Amino acid sequence: MSWRDLIPKATISQETMEALGPVLAGQRLFNRGQYLEAEAMYCQALEQFPPKSAGSVLIYNKLGILYEKMGDSQRALDSYGRSVQEGALTPFTYQRLCCLHLEAGRPSQALGCAQQGIKVLKKARTNIPQEIYFWSVFQRLKWKIVHRMPPSQRA
Repeated sequence: MSWRDLIPKATISQETMEALGPVLAGQRLFNRGQYLEAEAMYCQALEQFPPKSAGSVLIYNKLGILYEKMGDSQRALDSYGRSVQEGALTPFTYQRLCCLHLEAGRPSQALGCAQQGIKVLKKARTNIPQEIYFWSVFQRLKWKIVHRMPPSQRA
């Protein structure tokens, strides 16, 4: 069975299906540990999508994951940040930004990302179990962040 068989044909145009080809090829490369090749495919795929599109948000998130796997936190932060600039409404993006800022010792930025992630939940296309899951993830992150902050910075 091909990935094309898994996606309802009525919901995605043939043009979009073709544009997703490099994204899916990049994912296969990523899964095999061929990170530089995957990065090249994702960057090629970015050219297929207009700015502020769901496709560009998806690709910037995939690049963020890739850079995290490669141990390049700054590039991961940049990619997730670009995803937000492109209009990301995925709680995942904000969760990863929050974690990366927290790991880098920037609790104020981490807290802002957690709070923004909770706001995004209201607009995201998630079902109730996903919403509950991400809400609890953000609440735990907020607790962890606040307890790492100096008492003078806690609000």
